[in-house]
Formats: sequence, C-alpha cells, structure tokens
Amino acid sequence: MKWLNEKHEFSLEEKRMVNKSAQFKNMTKHIRQVPEYIIREEEKLTAASPFRQKFHIEAKSGFLNDPNGFSFFNGKYHLFYQWTPLAFKQDPPIWHHGWYHIASLDLINWEDLGPAIESDTELDKHGTYSGSAIVIDDKLFCIYTGNTWTNTQTDNWRRLPYQVGAWMDEYNQFKKIDKPLIIDTFADCTGHFRDPKIWKHANDYYAILGAQRKDLTGTAKIIKSEGHDLTKWQKYGELKTGEANLGYMWECPDYFELNGQGVLLFSPQGLSPKDNYFQNVYQTGYFIGEPLNYENLDFKHGQFHELDAGFDFYASQTLEAPDGRRIMMAWFGISEMEYPTTKYHYSGCLTIPRELIVEDKKLLQRPIVELEKLRKKEKKADILIDSMTELDTTENVTQELDFEVNLGSADSFVLDLRANQDNSQHTRLIIDRKNQYCILSRKESGISFAEKYGTERKRKFKFGQNLRVHIFVDVSSVEIFIGKGEVVFSARIFPNDNQTKIFAQSIGGKSQLTGKVWDL
Repeated sequence: MKWLNEKHEFSLEEKRMVNKSAQFKNMTKHIRQVPEYIIREEEKLTAASPFRQKFHIEAKSGFLNDPNGFSFFNGKYHLFYQWTPLAFKQDPPIWHHGWYHIASLDLINWEDLGPAIESDTELDKHGTYSGSAIVIDDKLFCIYTGNTWTNTQTDNWRRLPYQVGAWMDEYNQFKKIDKPLIIDTFADCTGHFRDPKIWKHANDYYAILGAQRKDLTGTAKIIKSEGHDLTKWQKYGELKTGEANLGYMWECPDYFELNGQGVLLFSPQGLSPKDNYFQNVYQTGYFIGEPLNYENLDFKHGQFHELDAGFDFYASQTLEAPDGRRIMMAWFGISEMEYPTTKYHYSGCLTIPRELIVEDKKLLQRPIVELEKLRKKEKKADILIDSMTELDTTENVTQELDFEVNLGSADSFVLDLRANQDNSQHTRLIIDRKNQYCILSRKESGISFAEKYGTERKRKFKFGQNLRVHIFVDVSSVEIFIGKGEVVFSARIFPNDNQTKIFAQSIGGKSQLTGKVWDL
C-alpha cells in the first residue's frame, strides 16, 4: 500500500517536477526516539475526539490504513496495521512509519502489543509498506515491501522497492532478514511493486504483489521460494488474468481458494465511474474463477466485482482461521480522502471482521459469529410499518440490528439510522423493491465530507418480498449486510450527539419489520 498522500508514477518528465528529499527530511527510525511528551500530546488530542469508535480498531493517534500480517500464530490471531502516528504533527513535522501490532483470542478483544516493524534499515528507510505473514514451524514469517528512493537530493529520483523478510518469535520479538528477498521490480514494470501476500502450495511458497506495467496499467506479479528456505526467492512471473487495462495500479492483492474456486482480491486504482459502480476515488474488488495454474500462472476467471458497495473500503486482507473459515478485514477508509477526524490528528480504522463465502460464483460477506459477544441489552421488533415510524430502541449509539423485512405490497422500505428527533438528519437505507435497488445515502448524515465523490451509493440487486438486513452501527460508521451478504455497504459517518433515533417508513404499501436490536 502506498504511504500517506503519495501519488502514482507517471512519466519521467513529471517525476522531475518533484524533489523527494523534503518528504523524508524529518523521518525518524524508531518511535522511541520521539520525545514522549510529543506522543502524549498527540494521543491526548486524538482521545478528545467525539468520533472515536467503540468496537472498531483505531490507532491512538495519526494515520492508520492497511491491515497487514493477518494470521493465526501461537494460539492467537495476530494483526498489524500501517501506522504513521505523527502524520498530522506540525511545528516541526515528525515522520515515523511502520507496522503496529495487536493480537486477539477471539477477533473481538484485542491486546495492544505496540510498534512492531519500523522503517529503520536501508531496505525500508522510506517506508515499511504492506505485507503479510505465514506460520513456519514455531515462528511467524513476515514479508513486506521496503520502500526506498534513489537520488532524493535531486529532481531525478527513482523508486527502488525491496521485498523484505522478518521473523517473529513466540515472544512477539522481530528480527529482520538483513538481505532483501527481491531487489527492485520486474523488467516490464515501474517502481510501483508492493504489498506481498504469501501462501504455501505443495512444498513451495508463493507471494502475489501489486504492480504497474511501464505502459501505466495495473497487474499482479508472483514471486516464489522453493522449499523451506524463505531467504531465496525468484521473480516467477505475471498472473495471467487477461486484463490489459483495468486501472493504472493494483494494490494489496490476495489470492486464495475457497469452495473449489480461485479468488483474487485486489485494489485497482484508476477505474472510471461506470453507472453506479466505481464511484469511490479507489476501488477494491475480486475475480472468481478456476484455481490458479501454478505451471503457467494462468487464472481463468469471471468479471471484476466491487467487494463493497459503500463509500469507505480499501486494502482488504484475509486469513484462513483454524476452523477453515476465510476471514477478511480491510481499511475502513480510502487514500486521498480527508475525514473530519483529522481535526483531532488521526484518521482511519479497520472494518469489523467478515467471513467470506463463495456461492454461485459470488463472494458473500457475513459478520463473523464472534461479534455476538459484543451484544448487551436486547430489544425485539415486530412492527407493521406504514408511515414514518420511530423504532423502540435504547437510544444507545453503538448497536447491532438484525431485521427481516417483509415488503408485502410496498414499493420500497426506508430505514433511517443515527437520526435526530425530527429525522431531518440521518443515514438512510432504501430498499427499492419496485426497481430492485438497494441505496445508501449519507447526504444528511451529519458533518459533510468528500462530497465531490457523491453522497449516495446504489446497487442493483434481485430480491423478492422478504429481505434480511443486518447492520452494525458504531460511533462514526455503519456496515450494512443485505440478503445473504450479496450486497454490503460500508460508510464512515459523523453525526451529532443528538442523532440517536431510528425511523422506518414503507412507501406504496405496508411492510412488516421483524427482528432484534442490541446495544454493543
């Protein structure tokens, strides 16, 4: 994953317009080198934010983006995230970048293990970019992209990526491999070559990386390590997808097989909006097809599908849980978007963990069952909805809603979340049965932001009279799962304190709403 506010690579002439030295002038190798009072000041400002989430993962300060190294090791789930804790610090600016480490027994309650991999060697001195992890015997092997630039004191700079390895022991201590696993990029690519996702097949190890060809189109490349020696890797080849022009760069690729199907998740940059699709500044989506041919890297697949229909979703990463489930987390945000939290010197959180299921050549997403542990006070709902109706809830801000909507003869059903008393402000979900659409609007959600990318997301979806709607509401977000998980909307929202109501309305006929609401 690219670093905060970094742009993609264009022509040599355009590169010469920028001198890179200023970007790294105030970069520090270790967070312990920063005076403690500065860190505490930043964390105090962040803690004062009225938008701090209750059950989503957030950093104590600064910029959080991609989930990295998602794995199950030594009896616990381990998760790292891209971390720039002083990203909004000024006078003077201080740059620190690396992986932050948390661990959990249940994917719900997380232990803070502090900074993990930092940008402190010649191989990653300009950024510890995204990567992944896999258990090898009694250690966790991590592979990531070390970002460096050559000629930073001139206008003729060049990106020089390294793929770097590190071992974590049972005490969560890291030791980097001092030689790069892969130097530079493939001959037909620019320096945009990053985000290795590792897996084992037969007796060998593979990693897939996002890349940009020299003709400025996106692709994925594969590197390979034969046998058990994880220090010897080769540039194996390009994943053959048949996609010659799907954006200018693919980030955060993740290949796995599920229910006999090959699945490739990735984040292509540079897709133009088309109908109701590709409305965000960057996208995340997937191909499903036949399992990868490891001899020639041929991957026969169907069309590209967006993974999330909402506003704020990027850089997904998965693991295979001990019980065989494929579980995904993602960055609940997108590059080059300024969120209202920056006022409090932080930005970004992670989505709730989701189980992925392949069914009828579609990738379904469902909240993991462990999230039930968050449930507290419960309210039941069994209401005939006609005109605008306020639902009987606890008025707690953080909630889970699990409803079955029977639309009867109604044309559409409207659910307003985080609404104020007169329902003039809300986050609105519309189930349009007549036109077979699901629509999410944050036009009246609260504080406006990113309006140039639109305030509504819309997804065509075939459904009948009954439809399940499963929703998780946190202080500054909603995640909505519709049907069996065919449509998911993720959205950051920034309501006012008085927006604690839920309203429902049925249009063109009556609807029946049945289900439960829990405080979380």
